[in-house]
Amino acid sequence: MKIVAVCGSPRKGNTEFMLKRILTQAEKSEISTDLILLRNQRIEFCDGCLSCDSSSVCNKRDDMQMICSKLEDADLIIFGSPTYFDNVTGMMKNFIDRLEFLLSQDKLKEKRIAFVAVGQDSNKSIESTIGFFEKFANIASMIVVGDLSLIAKDYQDIESDDEKIAKIDEFTKNIIN
Repeated sequence: MKIVAVCGSPRKGNTEFMLKRILTQAEKSEISTDLILLRNQRIEFCDGCLSCDSSSVCNKRDDMQMICSKLEDADLIIFGSPTYFDNVTGMMKNFIDRLEFLLSQDKLKEKRIAFVAVGQDSNKSIESTIGFFEKFANIASMIVVGDLSLIAKDYQDIESDDEKIAKIDEFTKNIIN
């Protein structure tokens, strides 16, 4: 089994910690893992040219080709984002827009996907982020195997909270089985 996690946080914080914890726990079951930090990738904006629909090739030449290859090879994909104004971060949204290339070819169809989201103040706000991910998965005809939402008010709240770490570990067990 191979898991690819995509982190849409612009900084090293709670979302990245959650994804790294999930991948570390999965590796204990001898699962191959890969973490993609979007903040370290060069990803241009989709300009809606739709060349990927007709030619099966995206005209943009950036890091998306490498990322798409990893997503195609994955058995399970995990998207993670902090909640910004009841949604994913801008870089995660841009990344998802660029996945049109894979969607036009049904490359993600019936792949397993899970989501993690972090918010500062309310479950309602975080639910909007998860809802965005679920809409994407529905459009892509992917199989949602779980989601985990946690509240964190400060930069490293989650990694210092044993109860939240236990929730991450339980979530990991559920999505890898």
